[in-house]
Amino acid sequence: MHLFLAATMFGAAFYINKKFKASKKGLLALLVGLAASMLLYRSPASQTILGWANDQFITPLAGWFGGTMGDPLPPSVVWAVLCIGGALVTAIDLWKNHTYNPAAIAALIITPVAAHGAGSGALPSIIDAVHTMGASAVAGIIGGAVGS
Repeated sequence: MHLFLAATMFGAAFYINKKFKASKKGLLALLVGLAASMLLYRSPASQTILGWANDQFITPLAGWFGGTMGDPLPPSVVWAVLCIGGALVTAIDLWKNHTYNPAAIAALIITPVAAHGAGSGALPSIIDAVHTMGASAVAGIIGGAVGS
């Protein structure tokens, strides 16, 4: 259910952004996208995506890079960097840009997945806590609205 609602809200954010070009509407699209990101975090699909990405990309690339440099690179460190980077892009878009642009879309999709795979450092833990609280709030609001 959460994945379906997240996909629907990502679509709504895209539609709002395309239909209304004014900066206040761009901010609305970004906020709807942020809510969709929170629902994606709560969805079991984000864990499935994480596992698939780990198997196909992150673990082999981290192993290759660590082997090449002679310094092991755990996949959780790669996920932590992606998680922090996605959170920064989202924060900058909310603060400065106010548009639902390709960087914001990528960050809103990657950050919830990366938050599941990130290590237990301070910043990934904060981002995980924000997503957990936000996902609970959005799921409560959406659940009340659609009767789930």
